Amino acid sequence: MRKARKTWKGLFAAAACCLSLLAGGCGYALDGYSSGSSRAVSVLGDGSQTLKIEKVEQVTMYPWVQYYLRGITRDEVNLRRLARWVDSGNADYLLTITMPGFRVRSAVSNRVDNTLLSDTLVQLELVVRSGKSGTVVWRSGVISYYDKFETVDEASAVRDGLKEALRRALDRMQQKF
Repeated sequence: MRKARKTWKGLFAAAACCLSLLAGGCGYALDGYSSGSSRAVSVLGDGSQTLKIEKVEQVTMYPWVQYYLRGITRDEVNLRRLARWVDSGNADYLLTITMPGFRVRSAVSNRVDNTLLSDTLVQLELVVRSGKSGTVVWRSGVISYYDKFETVDEASAVRDGLKEALRRALDRMQQKF
């Protein structure tokens, strides 16, 4: 009885190994990375090109939003290895972030600990231009993100909404279709 179980376990392990090898042969890759490279493939290429933010156009009344968007964009691009980030000088690609829509509404949900229930709508669009010719290489289209947050301050809800909208826009940059 024990010998039969060991045989079945061995067969299952071999089958799982074969299936994983077959799946890899079909072109599947983990986490958006191409095989043989540690860089992600995106509209910017294999990640070896340089990128800088040309401008951020935002419609909020919060003066810190522009700087926050610049910081989280730099962090996400570096984390995903989409490009080599440069702050000044020439770059292969120039990124413009526009915010065609924004809304935040808050109401006190608990007067004891001053918790706010905020609903936030953020709309972002990313436009990538060639640093040499200035032609538009890629446009994300308008990405909308809406959610409700229970926070102590309204700015936390705004930050969370901006971060998620930007992540979704960068996800679209990595899609191959």
